[in-house]
Amino acid sequence: MSLDGIPTKVALRRRNINVGDCKCVLCEDAEETVDHLFTVCRVTDDVWSGIARWCNLPPIFLFSVHDVQLIVSQLGCSDKRKEIIYGILVLTCWRIWKARNEKAFAKTNVKIIDIISDVKSLGFLWYRSRGKRLEIF
Repeated sequence: MSLDGIPTKVALRRRNINVGDCKCVLCEDAEETVDHLFTVCRVTDDVWSGIARWCNLPPIFLFSVHDVQLIVSQLGCSDKRKEIIYGILVLTCWRIWKARNEKAFAKTNVKIIDIISDVKSLGFLWYRSRGKRLEIF
């Protein structure tokens, strides 16, 4: 993945270098870009819906990756809750990326419920370990 939000394959294809299929690995419906993968892909849309329900948030509608940060800033809640929600959203992005790579390179089946479950369990572990670290000081 390149830094400007365009996957390396797409950037190479634009330079007329044949790199094969540039379809989204998860949904296989559209060209894979950063914004597509994390926002409009039908698989990740279901993941965001599950995370929103779990966090008791209104439905999450993203149009770009930068919208993840905007969600937290628009929440009307305590700073501690905002920090927790932001951590969960970042963890969700990481888990989506991991699922994409698992399917692309290991040819594993991607299950939405598994992604959401991983976010829940890893989010709990992250919060719990972070809380212990804060209690020490």
